[in-house]
Amino acid sequence: MKTMRALSAILALILIAGLVASCGAPATEAPPAEEPTEAPPTEEPAAEPVTFIFGRGGDSVQLDPAIVTDGESFRVTGQCLEPLYQYELGSTTPIPALATGCTANEDSTEWTCKLREGVKFHDGTDFNADAVIFNFERWRFTDNPYHFESQVFEYYECMWFGFDDDSVITAVEKVDDYTVKFVLGAPLAPFLANLTMNMFAISSPAAIEKYGDEYGMPSVGCVGTGPFIFKEWVEGDHITVVANEDYWGGKPTIDEIVWRVIPDDSARFLALKAGDIHALEQAVAEDIASAEADPDLYVMARPALNTSYLAFPYQVEEFQDIKVREAVAHAIDREGLIENFYGAYGEAATNFLPPLVWGHNDAIKDWVYDPELSKQLLADAGFPDGLSEVTIAHDLEDAEGNVLYSAGDKIPLTLYYMPVTRFYYPSPKEIGEAMAADLARAGIDTTLELAGDWPTYLGLRRNGLLPGLYMLGWGNDNGDPDNFHNYFFGGLSSADEVKEPDPREGWYANPEVAKLLYKAAINPNQAEREALYKQVEQLLHDDVARLWVAHNNTPLLFSNKVSGYVPQPGGADHYEWTVLEP
Repeated sequence: MKTMRALSAILALILIAGLVASCGAPATEAPPAEEPTEAPPTEEPAAEPVTFIFGRGGDSVQLDPAIVTDGESFRVTGQCLEPLYQYELGSTTPIPALATGCTANEDSTEWTCKLREGVKFHDGTDFNADAVIFNFERWRFTDNPYHFESQVFEYYECMWFGFDDDSVITAVEKVDDYTVKFVLGAPLAPFLANLTMNMFAISSPAAIEKYGDEYGMPSVGCVGTGPFIFKEWVEGDHITVVANEDYWGGKPTIDEIVWRVIPDDSARFLALKAGDIHALEQAVAEDIASAEADPDLYVMARPALNTSYLAFPYQVEEFQDIKVREAVAHAIDREGLIENFYGAYGEAATNFLPPLVWGHNDAIKDWVYDPELSKQLLADAGFPDGLSEVTIAHDLEDAEGNVLYSAGDKIPLTLYYMPVTRFYYPSPKEIGEAMAADLARAGIDTTLELAGDWPTYLGLRRNGLLPGLYMLGWGNDNGDPDNFHNYFFGGLSSADEVKEPDPREGWYANPEVAKLLYKAAINPNQAEREALYKQVEQLLHDDVARLWVAHNNTPLLFSNKVSGYVPQPGGADHYEWTVLEP
């Protein structure tokens, strides 16, 4: 066996030697002359992707826009998903998007919408009438297999008067592959404005069917037709989307967007100055002034279509007394809050509706800052020594039915501050501390509390489990006053329905307000609607339903390397035309 292997090795060496000799031997015939050729082109190195980095104070809650209410979620989903209508640049006027146009019948109870053809979802499936119907039926019907019990379709319920048979949308019918007809139970004045809202953007039915209630979660993201495609979500750190090369509106000018979570206001501004991020929304007043003076930065202001407020807990006996609510209203120095935390961009709020929204009531007499009057009001309400402890009015249960507070329980008076900076509340903890100091000067002693992260805070508010004063606000979604008032204080599905106390609104309800809001929503005459909203504002003021704090012309701070970013009044910003210089 060894002899055979040795022989094989010798033969192999002879063969290799022969091949080497052959390769090295002179040719017996000269090869034909070759045509001169150019050197092969060297490949250009691949260009680095253009990545626009936006700094923000808090993370998104979820990326299925139908089940969230927070602007940080819509900031992302608005780049990936599209509604049937969108906003005209720089205004809240609805213009076609995934629909090329919608027309109404004579009494505005039927709307026929032609859909844009040739559009694909990011997963390659077709956008068509079936996709529109799938989304609207998922939102509307509580027994739809994709209307998951674990999720809350809060916006649909409020903007379309409820679910199932309560919904003002009674049918969405397929006329052909690219035409749908909405049938309404009553005329709806803000119909097109509602279609334009971020939360009614159209998701891929195939994605929802595939992922179920995981759709919108960090492992899945969202699947739409928009100019950017979801790539990655690292919770509490960043979300990344990439340009949709096949976007029907044209490829975006940037390759990627990254939203980085930087909770601390000062750290976020320092990241902008250092070039680690390219833009941010809202900063403390000193940093805004610094940015205005910095040649490497600039500031743009989003029009003040927002309102911050302090809500009263009607699940607390003491706050059911209007004198106690008035005492709070007179105790807080809102002009001082604006000077210290909003700067020149803020203005005191006298209405829920900002002055830019029709229906704002200029005739309302504002609450004056008067701590001594607050003390007198407290004394008149039976609290001559001030207020530091309050009484639970009725049992408060969690989602599993566990009693968290029992009727009659005495608890310290709490002031809940928001865990994230929002455009209507810059520096919420510091504003909460200033409010608490103002209240203390008027004899109202509060305990400041941080009730978890942003999703937790919103969940507790939604379930009526913030039994203390709490800070929140609202940014207008569609330019119509219905989007302010009806979401908070209306929601009726018929004229004879009676508004019940709403856990989501601190167990507050005003039946007269709710009826006026229903009447306004189904009235196509804007002048008549405007008079109704002014009446609503007066009733809310007389009821001290909330303490309206401020409207903010929200500052957006940019590196001077950034151009082309389009801020929208309603917050549905356009990123796709952003240019980032090297």
